[in-house]
Amino acid sequence: MGDLSIAWRQISARWITHGLTIVAIGLALALAVATTLLSRGVQAGIDRAAGPFGLLVGAKGSAQQLVLSTVLLQGAPVGNVARATLDRIAKHPGVASAIPLALGDSYRRLRIIGTTSDFLETRTRPAAPTYFRITQGRVFAKPFEAVLGSAVALRTGFKLGDTFRADHGDEPELPGEEEDDAHGSHPYTVVGILAGTRSPADLGIYVAIESYWELHADQRLTPGDPTGRDAVTAILIVPRAFPADVYRIQQQALAGVFGPDVQAVVPYQELAALNRQVSQAQTVLSAVAVGAMVIAATTIFLAMYGSVSDRRRDLAILRALGASRQRILAIVLVECLVVSVLGAIFGVAGGIAGALGVGSAITDASNVQVIVQPSLIEPALALSMVVLGLLAGLVPATLGARSDVAGQLAPI
Repeated sequence: MGDLSIAWRQISARWITHGLTIVAIGLALALAVATTLLSRGVQAGIDRAAGPFGLLVGAKGSAQQLVLSTVLLQGAPVGNVARATLDRIAKHPGVASAIPLALGDSYRRLRIIGTTSDFLETRTRPAAPTYFRITQGRVFAKPFEAVLGSAVALRTGFKLGDTFRADHGDEPELPGEEEDDAHGSHPYTVVGILAGTRSPADLGIYVAIESYWELHADQRLTPGDPTGRDAVTAILIVPRAFPADVYRIQQQALAGVFGPDVQAVVPYQELAALNRQVSQAQTVLSAVAVGAMVIAATTIFLAMYGSVSDRRRDLAILRALGASRQRILAIVLVECLVVSVLGAIFGVAGGIAGALGVGSAITDASNVQVIVQPSLIEPALALSMVVLGLLAGLVPATLGARSDVAGQLAPI
């Protein structure tokens, strides 16, 4: 009978002890795998979310809130800036283009973003392909034409030619609630659907900014007031030279060159700061995972030590039948290897499933798409756990190989 067959019979005979050991290994490894996957997934999601948003100019206030509302489509906008600010920025020698963004309306809590067609032509790098790609229809060409993000099309089921009416703010109108005259009398028509970008942009509805200006024209109080027809919630700046012009424009905005009530923000920096706060918790989880793996190795040691102690007589019989000490050592180590490998498989699978579940919850809460992509790190963690298991089983295996044959077989 081969070593593997003997080892498997011993595992089957002590299935409760070995089963609990496999679960302990799996849980420890799953925590380590899930932590590494989520850490990389959140960072990849932030990279995708920042995408074409190299530099944003908006009303003074919380820089993080400006990024959250404009890039992640979460929370209320900080405020509006006057149309004159957009014109002033567009004339700056370091600006290739200044793209207006208007927010404030929604459809069933899905943000409607007023902008120009240039926004859908933006790139993450000058040589990169466009960040957005139309898969059905075309880009909006006039007011009240809408292009849907891929997630919006999926959630609403809208097709080309369908119409819908906007809600003012983030809350949908309740049944029986009086419809806003301006919004109700100007329905949007779906003319295009975008390919998925795996970013919060998939949750946006993109319309010509003139749609916003027409709907909110009566809100303007005085000429130049940053509401109504002059409303620009944020300005996306495409610099001529990256990154030199980005930081130059940011410093000039802070110095008040574009007006006293605006700020310039690099979204990636703000998102990275948020990620650092999350990373602190991930660091703690990583330390806990390492501790759990050590505890799992200790569990293997105890299980194998108990198994060898209970089988001293059986091992002595094998020695009496001609099995060498090396063979006994190999049988016990194979048993330990099988338990460790089964635990590692369970752990990797559980870690990936856990990362997908937690990542989905993070995405729902923050709109950041957590991109879970297994790499060579997960197999390396599994191999480390198997090696730890073998090392933990080495002492019991050695004790079993060195057991006193005569003493174990002597009549009681």
